[in-house]
This record gives sequence, structure tokens and C-alpha cells, in this order.
Amino acid sequence: MLEEMKAYIGFGADDAANLRALAGPVERHLPAVVDRFYVEILRHSGARSVLAGGEAQVARLRGHLLNWLRTLFCGVYNEAYVQQRAVIGHAHVRVGLPQHYMFGAMEVVREELERIVRESGIADFPAKLGSLNKLLTLELGMMLESYKTSYSERARQLERDVMQERLSRAEQLAEVGHLAASLAHEIKNPLAGISGAIQVIREEMDLTERHRTVLDEILRQIARLDGTVKDLLTYARPRAPRFEPCTLRSVVEHVLALLGQEKAFQTVKLECDDCAAVGPMEMDEHQIEQLLVNLLLNAAQASTSGGSVQLRIGVDGDDTIIVVQDNGQGMDEESLRRAFEPFFTTKARGTGLGLPICQRIVDAHGGVIVLRSELGQGTAVEVRLPRRQKHREGNDRR
Repeated sequence: MLEEMKAYIGFGADDAANLRALAGPVERHLPAVVDRFYVEILRHSGARSVLAGGEAQVARLRGHLLNWLRTLFCGVYNEAYVQQRAVIGHAHVRVGLPQHYMFGAMEVVREELERIVRESGIADFPAKLGSLNKLLTLELGMMLESYKTSYSERARQLERDVMQERLSRAEQLAEVGHLAASLAHEIKNPLAGISGAIQVIREEMDLTERHRTVLDEILRQIARLDGTVKDLLTYARPRAPRFEPCTLRSVVEHVLALLGQEKAFQTVKLECDDCAAVGPMEMDEHQIEQLLVNLLLNAAQASTSGGSVQLRIGVDGDDTIIVVQDNGQGMDEESLRRAFEPFFTTKARGTGLGLPICQRIVDAHGGVIVLRSELGQGTAVEVRLPRRQKHREGNDRR
């Protein structure tokens, strides 16, 4: 790179000799160049924030700059010289000094050195100034290259870190999913037996109202646990969708009938579009039903008492658009970022699998799910599903 740059700007042996001849005349003036440099750079708040280490840091940097100025006139400009310069560029990236400050600093150095050379009375100073300007152009090129290299290395390291984190996360989730599936399988059958036994007791025994209320509460808690177990099994062992022509209207009607009995909708109004015009689409009816139930329940639980949840359904080209909007408190940036992360939840009760299950269903249908939310403004979930499924290996279209 160095030889190519030198050839491009015409930097040769004569220039090296000219610079070596300037070493003596400019040496005693270099501390003043350092002073001017820091007067200029410390005028900018962005640069001052990088130099937050105080006077001790500035003193060290002043020493480095003075050494850098002296080596400008060493007369030997080879790969070792380039490597020495690269260290400075890497240091700038490490401390977070933006490139435009480096450009400005180089201009300050250029102005000061030109002034010193002009006032030195040295013979043939125009030729020597030309050599100095060529070298400072080389320095700028080397500095930019070191910036580019440092940023590239940082970007590659960041990509490696992200991939490693994702891999580690995937391995952990796979292990947790396997454990969850095993536990859910072990719990499901005994839970069903307990529920059946409680129902027999409730129906066959002469119970007081107080005892019946206790048994009803036990059954409600069993139903809640059963729902948790089903979520764990659904997430840990997802079933491939079975695509068939279905009308979304019939799915919505079934979902509304189910949710009418839910406690969450006793104080929240559910408003739904008439989706008769949507027409048939290829989907797994049971999975889309689960998708709608999860989204609507989430919206109702997030809404305030007396509020409303809107279910809007429409068509956009070859896609069906489903939007679920609530008037709740919304989500902060952290919750929004992690909303589809398995087992993440802000609820006092919940598995944190509702939205991840929704995402899996949408992905399996070749669709897209997007979450939009602001604190105090509620939350909207938009699902875009293709009306026709492209042929996929393994699709069951019975």
C-alpha cells in the first residue's frame, strides 16, 4: 500500500532527503505545534468527551503527538514507518475519536509546520514545503487506512459475538425446550386425573356453598396449569401446519365464541371487523385460531378496565392483513425488543410463550408479524399472511 501511495503522489528519495534536512530547523518549534493542536481540538465538546481522562491523559497524548511530529522528519518512510503510524489510528478508534477531528487536526499541523518552514530561512524552502505536504498527504492516507482496518476488525468481532450469542441462546433454548416438553408430558396426565377427580367430588358430594367455591377455584387453577402445560408442549414440539382452504370469517367467529367466556373480556370490549369479504385462504385453521386467541388475550390483558381491543382484518394484494390493537400502557424499548423472546414476560403470571408461539405459526405460514408500541399509546400487532401457500416440501394439503 505504501509504495503505491508514494508513487501516486510522486513521493521519492528527494522528498525524503528534503524532510530529513528540515529536522534540525523545526525541532525546537514542535512543542509549540503541540500547544496549538490542543488549543484547537479542546475547543470542540465532542473531542473533549473523548479526552475524559483529564490532565494526565492529555499529558500522555501530548507526548505521543510530539514524538509523531519528530518522526515526520526521520527520512526513512518504509513499512516499519507505516506500522508505527497504524498504531495511532487504532488508538483513535479505540478511544472513539471521530475521523473528522483527525482531519481537522491534520490541517492544524499542516498550517503550523508550513509557517515554521517559511519563517526558518532554510534554503530552497518551496521544494521542502512540497515534500512536507506530500508526506502529510501520505500520513492522512495511512491514518484513514488504519481507521478502516480497525472498524472492519471491530465489525467482524461484533458479528462473531452476535453469532456466538445466538448459537449459545439457541442451544440453551433447545435444552430448555426439551426439558419443558418432558416436564409438560409428565404433568399433563396427572393434572387431567386430578381435574376429573375434583369434578366427581363436586358433583356427587353434598357440599356447602363455601366448599363448592373452593373446589371451583381449584378447577380454575388446574385449568390455568393445563394452559401452561399446553403452551410448553406447543412451543417445545411444534406441529407442522396442515394447509387447507378455509374462510377466516369462520375462524374468527369460533375465536369470538371462545373468548366470550374469558375473564379478561368481562371488562374489555372487543371490536371486530366484518371479514366476510376476505374470502378463502390456505391455512392451518387450528393454528390460525391459536394465533388469534393468543393475540386477543394478550391485548385484553394489557388493556385497562372499560377499554377496548380492536381486531381489524383486510386484504393487501395477495396477502391477508390482521391487526390487533389495544389501548393499554404500551411497552418500553427493552420489552418491545424482547417481546418475541421465549420465556420473556412482563406479566405477573404467564409463561412468556404466547408471542413466540404466534411468531412460529406466522413463520410456518410464510407470513410476517410486526409489533408496534409506545408507552402510554397502547400496542398494535400486525400479521401479514399469504392467501395462497407456495408449494413446500412436507406440506399436508389433505
